[in-house]
Amino acid sequence: MAELESQDAGSSKGPGFSSILRRPDYLRLWMGQVVSNVGTAISSLALLFFAYYLTQSALAMAILAMVRIAPVVLFSGFIGVYVDRWDRKKIMVASDVTRTILILLIPLSIFLPQNVPTIYWVYLLTFLYASADAWFYPARNASLPNLVEGEELVTANSLSQMTFQVVQLTIPPVGGVLIALFAPDYFLAFAINAMTFVISAICLRGIVTDLTPIRTDDVKESMRSQISAGGKLVVGNSILSFLIVFAILLAVSSGVLNALIIPHTEGGLGLNEMEIGLMMGVGAGLGIVTAFLVSKKANMQRPLTLIAGAGVIAGASVIGFSLADGFMTVVLSWSLIASVDVMLNIPLMTLLQELVEDEMRGRVFALLSTAFTSFQIIGMGFGGLWAEAIGSTVVPLLASGIGFVAVSLLALMYLRKAKLHSKLHDMLSDSASEKVTVARTTEDEISETLLVEK
Repeated sequence: MAELESQDAGSSKGPGFSSILRRPDYLRLWMGQVVSNVGTAISSLALLFFAYYLTQSALAMAILAMVRIAPVVLFSGFIGVYVDRWDRKKIMVASDVTRTILILLIPLSIFLPQNVPTIYWVYLLTFLYASADAWFYPARNASLPNLVEGEELVTANSLSQMTFQVVQLTIPPVGGVLIALFAPDYFLAFAINAMTFVISAICLRGIVTDLTPIRTDDVKESMRSQISAGGKLVVGNSILSFLIVFAILLAVSSGVLNALIIPHTEGGLGLNEMEIGLMMGVGAGLGIVTAFLVSKKANMQRPLTLIAGAGVIAGASVIGFSLADGFMTVVLSWSLIASVDVMLNIPLMTLLQELVEDEMRGRVFALLSTAFTSFQIIGMGFGGLWAEAIGSTVVPLLASGIGFVAVSLLALMYLRKAKLHSKLHDMLSDSASEKVTVARTTEDEISETLLVEK
């Protein structure tokens, strides 16, 4: 144990971005992420404004937000099983190809039969697109530990977050201009996204590492048994249980915020498309700085406290966002929200990747997505109905901010009472010891094989 602690102390500084980018297969995965994030940033903004143009309704925006994430709730259970069974590279490539087709159809919905309102076609195509999208991210997150070393996970996750934030910094202003120029169909914005999915698929096809999970359990087990195995793993692990429950409790407040961003900024505060794009860009800039700073640590000190503390800051920022009465105050509060989102995601993803074995990783990520998204949908519907009923987005957003703070403070108190950081240290130490044992066993087996052959 002392040896492990000594190694941890000596490796507090993590590997740099250049180190992991020298790994060819990780580079291919990262390049695919870069280009697809660019297209998605443009089309996501276009989709929001397209839907708001068609309806001018906060409730319709909440419905669209729910439609975008409903497939995660409906399908993540069996998606997780197949992510732990099939070649994850093929899953990601198939997802890119399918999304290429569907994203192009959304702006063309204005040409579909008008006996059905256009917004309903948008809902349907968005649902299908989101269903393909729901396969990609569990496969990607589960694949990352196969492409980098364990001590590089924080850096790899930080680079992913930093890449996303760089895109959010540079692209929304451009997307805002495109949206303003090509309203109301926004076809160019969606076409750019389709092209980036094609490039991403080409990059991913070049990965040579076998991303098919090594299964030790019985693949003949029923779908229900395989799904429940992921749930049992989470329930039996105090750290995973804490992370899942914390995510669930934050999800309702997060859903309210996501559903009301555009109605609050455009409908309530009167910001135009380019101003909203600039707001998101500035927020992404602070997110980049946060991701860069986190990447400098190979081993984050007290990551559970970091996650819960970030929730407190997020809540205070949402309260500021709801009460903002001018462009600068909106930008400041949104920037803090974006920064805290990075602070939450990096340690959360890293802990899941470190604590869960490869053969179960897809199911655990799927369970997290299902749990979080289910309650987020409730928040979206609740926020949309509340805002529609009172004719204002301020009160629902204020309530969501208070919810963030309350849940995070409870989490901080529970962390101390349950001594979860001590348990986490023991789990990671045991995991490191097991990996050393497996590595030595493998070396011995190879040596024995060579001796026999000689």
